[in-house]
Amino acid sequence: AGTEKKQVAPPELLEEAFELNMQLEEMRMNKQMGDDDPQLRKDLEIAKANFEGMLAGAQTELESLWSKWDTAVDAGDDAAKTKARDGMVALLNRRSYIRNLVRDVNAALE
Repeated sequence: AGTEKKQVAPPELLEEAFELNMQLEEMRMNKQMGDDDPQLRKDLEIAKANFEGMLAGAQTELESLWSKWDTAVDAGDDAAKTKARDGMVALLNRRSYIRNLVRDVNAALE
């Protein structure tokens, strides 16, 4: 209990996360060399906006799952509760992963 799990990229985000990590590494290298790449900076801003949109969508989806959970609890439907709970756990993990990507972009853009 209480052990920290290493975050795993949700399968649907693997390609975007890989591309973003390559861009972040390039930005870090540029900073070390004292260079600034305006196009790379712009690409990172676009990626950040994209991931922030995903966060907003995840919040909407989470609110929908909360309603499904409440309905299942009120109905005493254990199968629906399990499905809603599993959906919330997966979504919270996805949201956490995306939030960390946004954090990394913000750090790179500073």
